[in-house]
Amino acid sequence: MTLVRSSRWRARGEMSSRYGLCLRVGFVVTFILSFQFGLTAAFPQPRHGDVRCSENEFLCLNGRCVSAEVLCNGSDDCNDQSDEQNCSVSGCGPHEFLCSNSTVCISRYQLCDNHQDCTSGADESGDLCEKRALQPESCGELDFLCGSGQCIELQSACDNFPDCSDSSDEVSCDVDECRNPDLCDQICVNLPGSYTCECSQGYQKEPHAGTCQAAGEEPFVIVTNHGDIKSINVNRMEYLEIADGLHSATALSMDITSSTIFWSDDIHHGIFRKSVDQNRKDIRQILGDVQSPGGIAVDWIYSHIYWTDSRARTLSLATVDGLKRKTLFSTNLKEPTAIAVDPQSGCLYWADVGEPAKIETAGMNGVGRRILVSIGIEKPTGIALDYIKKRVYWVDSNLHKLFYTDLNGLYHSVFHSPKYLANPFGLAVFEDRAFWSDVDGKAVYSINRFREANVTVLAQNLTEPRGLVVFHRLMQPIVQNWCVEERAACEYLCVPAPYTEQHYTCLCPDGVIPIRSGHTCEKETDSGASSRERDDSASSRNDLNQLDAVSVGIIALIVIMLGFVMCCAAVHWQMIVGRVKTSSFCSVHLNAENSTNCSGQRTDSISQQLACQQWVMETSFLRRCWVECLRLAVFPLGSF
Repeated sequence: MTLVRSSRWRARGEMSSRYGLCLRVGFVVTFILSFQFGLTAAFPQPRHGDVRCSENEFLCLNGRCVSAEVLCNGSDDCNDQSDEQNCSVSGCGPHEFLCSNSTVCISRYQLCDNHQDCTSGADESGDLCEKRALQPESCGELDFLCGSGQCIELQSACDNFPDCSDSSDEVSCDVDECRNPDLCDQICVNLPGSYTCECSQGYQKEPHAGTCQAAGEEPFVIVTNHGDIKSINVNRMEYLEIADGLHSATALSMDITSSTIFWSDDIHHGIFRKSVDQNRKDIRQILGDVQSPGGIAVDWIYSHIYWTDSRARTLSLATVDGLKRKTLFSTNLKEPTAIAVDPQSGCLYWADVGEPAKIETAGMNGVGRRILVSIGIEKPTGIALDYIKKRVYWVDSNLHKLFYTDLNGLYHSVFHSPKYLANPFGLAVFEDRAFWSDVDGKAVYSINRFREANVTVLAQNLTEPRGLVVFHRLMQPIVQNWCVEERAACEYLCVPAPYTEQHYTCLCPDGVIPIRSGHTCEKETDSGASSRERDDSASSRNDLNQLDAVSVGIIALIVIMLGFVMCCAAVHWQMIVGRVKTSSFCSVHLNAENSTNCSGQRTDSISQQLACQQWVMETSFLRRCWVECLRLAVFPLGSF
């Protein structure tokens, strides 16, 4: 029994020594790596970029500084040959001169100036100066020739900084004053040393102020006022009622050619039209089933009307008689409000007060949608276009500001007033002025949008002024209609298409697709079912994408865990194989106290008992090792 116990303790010691050996080896390796890392961190080697040499010195690759005069002299002054590398290549620029027997570069205008700039005097040598006198040096096509004979880059001329030694690059420079976008009301023409302002067709220059004024009839402002629509004379500030007995007139647009106004009604959920002629009282509803119209805009060239629906979150168009209708956008709209169209360019613009607020643009055919402004904007409620200067104006009721942006999204603040821009809604620009309605102020205002001046009150004490337009023929210039061509015979709708060769596109009703020619529409058997199928298909694709992402994560974790398990199996495989015969004599079980015992066939030799006990201890050791491997495999989950 004593021998068995001593053998048992010897076997346990052997197991402990094996287990401890693994720990000691790991500790030693970790210590060596940590020690090496610590030495590197505590005593870092000097790097080439950490050394700074003086202006007249050269930085060797080994960090040493040597005089620049010893470069390329055939001697290893750096002790690493770095001062003798690339000596055959000149490092001077195209307008520089390399001094002989050195790497010093001087400007070519310093050659032959009776002043020795190279230590060797090569810049004043007789042969060089004689050759330059016979063949004067000329500059390249992209260079500027100074009066001193020096060549500089062309872009360096007229930059308000003298680059030539005689400053000739800053003489007779013409400054383009027209780079100031607000210098002229409409058209700026740059002249040598000056500029002039011109007016677009249909406008004439006012002799005293030099501003562009519309020729012909007087302009007047039309504004919705909840239960009525009023017309305000801009010059005399007189107003008349165009329509009354309305319920909730909100957004407003117009068609100058037919002298017709269009407005939306929140209570009747529709869009209405009426002639501005005082003798005609007929009001006609052209569109219904518009849940909450935010803004409307009439395309006066192609006879269409565009509108936004903030509740349905859509942007749609229809013919001005309301007989044909099409949804352009029904996605990525939060709360669309005001809208404006430009039939000449074929683009439309709209504001969205949802989160995040933005101003977007797209083709009037629904193609080329992009965000124009999304920074520095909070609640854009009114939008207007300047067709001459190619600008988009808007008012922000949260910031109490009037802004404009060019077509590239570069925006500017025009006017700020918490008083006059307390809660603006409608907006229009005409001549040099901006006009807007303010719900809280119950008034209509205007201001010079190029030169900030006092605010003009056009009307006040109104009920609820909202939609606003300036009624004048120049507000809707006549441009080419590409849909009147014979080849543009569309079955349903024909709209302008920017950035295309044919300049137009045929559209079909919702749920109907165009056939290959694009001019006629191919009707589906069940548009509603097809729409649902497309929605289900999109939903399924989204679910599959999410499932793929989850599956990849699970597979990655399984691979990591299997790696740890295979590692443990490989380490202890030999031990398991070596004890297979021994295990045939023993059976291992756990008693109530979780202690491991050996029992089984009667053994006649002490060696078999010792082998059995040793196999049990190794098995226990193996079990602990597997538990440790599994713990390490599952441990990364804790970091998530």
